[in-house]
Amino acid sequence: MSKYFSILRINWIHALEYRANALIGLFAILSGLFIEYQIWSLIFSSKSQDSIAIKGAANGFTFEQLIIFIFLSIIVGQLKSSWITSSQMIMEIRQGLISKYLIRPISYFWYYLMMFIGINSLYYIVYSFLILLFIFLFPHMIFNLPLSFLGFMVSLLISIYLSYCIYFIMVCFAFWFGEVRSIVVAYNLGMIMISGQYIPIRLFPENFLSVISWTPVPYLVDLPVSIATGLSPFEVWKTDILYALAWCVVLTIISLIFYKSGIKKYEAFGQ
Repeated sequence: MSKYFSILRINWIHALEYRANALIGLFAILSGLFIEYQIWSLIFSSKSQDSIAIKGAANGFTFEQLIIFIFLSIIVGQLKSSWITSSQMIMEIRQGLISKYLIRPISYFWYYLMMFIGINSLYYIVYSFLILLFIFLFPHMIFNLPLSFLGFMVSLLISIYLSYCIYFIMVCFAFWFGEVRSIVVAYNLGMIMISGQYIPIRLFPENFLSVISWTPVPYLVDLPVSIATGLSPFEVWKTDILYALAWCVVLTIISLIFYKSGIKKYEAFGQ
């Protein structure tokens, strides 16, 4: 494992060289939160009500609870994004550069997982301070239940890993198709909506929820945020974490199957 930790360390140092990226990401979160604040404040004022009913909870979202939920959802959504690594992987497959990994004692899957974590490592630190600031500004609204912080961290790590596996599977389509970046872009845009990054999935119609409950989507954003805000009780989220871990195993197997099948198709012609 030391070689993979070395990869993580190198990318951590590389991320520190481009600190402006974290500031831009922070601006994106705050600007998105401001827009959400304006939209939902108009909705609450027009409806003249104190809360919005949600699935699976006796009490609905108050305005403050909804804004905090969306704030955490935006952060989690940013942490699991993989625009840079997926584009680089697709380019290596198309240009025949993946050959250098085939002749070395290293796993392409785990190599880019360390790359994925290392590139986003600076965001983890910056966003952690932002969460601490919200805890100070809104006490008793985040991590106010026993084990909620631990559950949040575990579910967040699972979310990041699940997201990486999904990206890896999409990248492997480059072994068969000439251009798959459009698939990654479409996935990123789609996940902004259906994963609950800007609108909590608990506000979605029942028919939609019944479909995505059979997919990893609820564990990408909703699970970590629901644990952090206390919306999901311990008896529920400990079971959800087990389901999420099961999805980790399934997606890992699918990722490796796609990769090994793609390698058999790969001919290293490049462009």
